[in-house]
Amino acid sequence: MADATERPAVRAADVGRAYTELSRITRRASIRARGSEGVLSVVDQSLVDFVVEHPGCMAIDIARYLRLNRSTISRQLAGLVAAGLVRTTDGGSGNAKPLEVTEAGRDALTRSVQLHRDALVERLADWTDDDVALLAGMLERLGAADEADLPMPHRAPAP
Repeated sequence: MADATERPAVRAADVGRAYTELSRITRRASIRARGSEGVLSVVDQSLVDFVVEHPGCMAIDIARYLRLNRSTISRQLAGLVAAGLVRTTDGGSGNAKPLEVTEAGRDALTRSVQLHRDALVERLADWTDDDVALLAGMLERLGAADEADLPMPHRAPAP
């Protein structure tokens, strides 16, 4: 076991390894999506999934959540609307319109998620059930910690 003076360095190295691997996995998922017909890009999948999870949200909700400029999100959403994957609904004011996912959007999201799930199943094929459960639990824990301070449509924005 490392002594107290080595622990911070070991932890920092382990955090660096985790970051590197999560970045690589994300990058490979992006590449995988680009090479598949009818599959959403990682960005489009994230936006469609957000609208599925938060029906009636608006571009500003997504921009706050992702901490991006509203114009960036609006441009991306315009592409999804033009592709028939997302549509605006009645309500809101001015250009701020509630969003919902179309059937085509749900189908595209399902295809995209399935592509990535299939890739994960393939990569975890020789892992034990306990290892898969441990990975899932640790990722849920990481996800919960990561999302804790993000402004959600049903929450007031953080001060």
